[in-house]
Amino acid sequence: MNIQEETLVILMEECGEVIQECSKILRFGNDASKLTKELGDLLCMIELTTNHLDISEEDIEESYKEKQEKLKKFSNIIVSD
Repeated sequence: MNIQEETLVILMEECGEVIQECSKILRFGNDASKLTKELGDLLCMIELTTNHLDISEEDIEESYKEKQEKLKKFSNIIVSD
């Protein structure tokens, strides 16, 4: 397994762990401390993935902003200005 493949596998695992903690909060009312740890792990892997797969931070920032605009339009989790 090369470094890109290993990075993607670990990224997928971390995404799964975030999903699992979200589910546990909804099902059992767990506190967010484990989710906080998993989000930190995921952020670490996102940064490593951008480095190992040569993904630009500018492209990510553009997608981030696009997602915020969609959420403003189609959900209630971001309050529009």
